[in-house]
Amino acid sequence: MQCENSYSTAAISKILPYVVGTGDPRSTSWDVVIGHSERVVFWGCDPLVTNDIDWHTTIHNAAGYIRALRDKGVTTISINPVQTDTAEYLGSEWIAPRPGTDCAMMLGMMHELEATGKADHAFLEKCCSGWKELRAYIMGDEDGVAKTPEWAAEKTGVPAERIRKLAHDLHEHRTMLMVGWGIQRIQYGEQPHWMAFALASVLGQIGLPGGGIGTNYQYSSGGAPLAKGPFLAGVPAKVKPALPFNDNWKGSTTIPVARFVECFLNPGKTIDFNGRKVTDPEVRLVLWAGGNPFAHQPDTMKLERAWKEPETVVVTDTVWTATARHADIVLPACTTFEHNDITSIGTYTNDGFVAMKQAIEPRFESRSDYWIFTELAKRLGVESQYTEGLDEMGWIRRLYEGAMKMGRAGKIAMPDFDEFWKKGYVMFDVADKDRNYVAFEAFRKDPKANALSTESGLIQLYSPKIASYGYDDCKGHPCFFEPTEGVSRATKDAPLALMACKSRYRMHSQLDGTVSHDFANIEDREPLWIHPDDAAARGIRNGDIVLVSNKRGAALAGAYVTERILKGVVVLHHGAWFDPQDVKGRRIDVHGNSNTLTMDEPTSKLACGNIASTANVEVSKWTGELPDVSVYREPRIVR
Repeated sequence: MQCENSYSTAAISKILPYVVGTGDPRSTSWDVVIGHSERVVFWGCDPLVTNDIDWHTTIHNAAGYIRALRDKGVTTISINPVQTDTAEYLGSEWIAPRPGTDCAMMLGMMHELEATGKADHAFLEKCCSGWKELRAYIMGDEDGVAKTPEWAAEKTGVPAERIRKLAHDLHEHRTMLMVGWGIQRIQYGEQPHWMAFALASVLGQIGLPGGGIGTNYQYSSGGAPLAKGPFLAGVPAKVKPALPFNDNWKGSTTIPVARFVECFLNPGKTIDFNGRKVTDPEVRLVLWAGGNPFAHQPDTMKLERAWKEPETVVVTDTVWTATARHADIVLPACTTFEHNDITSIGTYTNDGFVAMKQAIEPRFESRSDYWIFTELAKRLGVESQYTEGLDEMGWIRRLYEGAMKMGRAGKIAMPDFDEFWKKGYVMFDVADKDRNYVAFEAFRKDPKANALSTESGLIQLYSPKIASYGYDDCKGHPCFFEPTEGVSRATKDAPLALMACKSRYRMHSQLDGTVSHDFANIEDREPLWIHPDDAAARGIRNGDIVLVSNKRGAALAGAYVTERILKGVVVLHHGAWFDPQDVKGRRIDVHGNSNTLTMDEPTSKLACGNIASTANVEVSKWTGELPDVSVYREPRIVR
């Protein structure tokens, strides 16, 4: 069985192909933003924290551009329930809508622009399809509810006049909307980015230098110019099966990755997924390599129960993650320091290649991933089909020489493999056209000649294809759906809305087992950001240990009392290693894993993405004996 989607971008990668023809459109170059943008809006976007992440190695290209943005004095606005590090650094104006209400705020802005004659009808007519249908929803003709700034204020908590002022300010100035990924890891996560493209279309600046929208400025130095070089391939992931396929397989062979817990618990259940039906198969053997679902899967206590359903679980990893601790068999893998490899520099920038040379011998019983899977293939009788006759260095050489051949076709000179390996790296130049790249510029100039890969070839503000699915949680045009949990759905038992932002001290759960956690943790617990008023109402002081709980789970955390969070909202940064213990008859994560509290529900029937940041919780001061955090110690081994 294979899994589709990722925990990072499940919603956006499924919705944007309908909207603009690709799930991850290239962003306008930072050079152009610095040169032309008069307003930069960081909507759910904190690039100073999240740009340290890259699928490959990185030279952190974006950092200098953010300094340049500050030095030039460009007006920046941060729209986020949290005052971000980027907003503090840039001195951005902070607008704090309630979590999960971004679409309502965008609708209020579009209503104001349309009602005052400021909507760019020329762009909407030339470059968009479906404005008529979306307009009917915005103005209230569809459902009888006009999405006015007053309506948006009631949903978001942002004053109507501020929504009006922002709409006109962005209209009057060349504006770049930088939209982060956190706002799509929520319930109905498909809607915010679709709605953001709609807002950018109404402003009419898409395809203009410094205007429009970008959805990856916060990751892998998105927006830094793409270098002129070949791309490095990887070992093929999809190949013809070497052994006969199991004809007795029942159910689908591919499921959305965030629904695997339901698959374990309810084999045979059929769900909707992106216009098709998917039936969960029965899974008896799990092989999980290089991931930590006990950090990123919502409702971790439910996952802990589901993890016992398969007969055997095999985990390959470098450290004792919570996932490895819940395995039947652990295959210890080498770190990147213990074997040779090769990588690109920059996911979006492709600045060059690096030879990742082995620094030390494998420690203890660990082996490289390639060695592990070669040995498994050997035992299955398919070693030659797996290795194709190549050892680890043979594959590295093949991948490099494949890129070199591609570069030669593009008249890009590269050293041969031996020279590259000796020097340790090769860097690529940046062409002027890439340094001055403007997203959708050619499309704006001639939409017919440069049609998008959408139903109409235009930006889809209404998708007949999505509408034909008949989903009640993802309709034919972007909508505001009230989250089932959030500030407006506060209850007596769970009155606070939880957000799970990225920590500045680690990459998801990576590095949490190192000294990085010492920079923020309070008595070995993940810090919980809480507003002074909410803390005072509960008798909580800065540095106290608190219990964060709801009907799904409970976690201990350390109180960090701050005005950098909207009242009624708390933040527990995601990625703390899961350390469940039975305390006073209750299963509690004693370390502060945020996903013990989040909902294991799909974002919608379209993407079936994960929900990492929609939950209601209560916070109370912990007065009992404080359990010891054991997750950093080697577990007891049963042989």
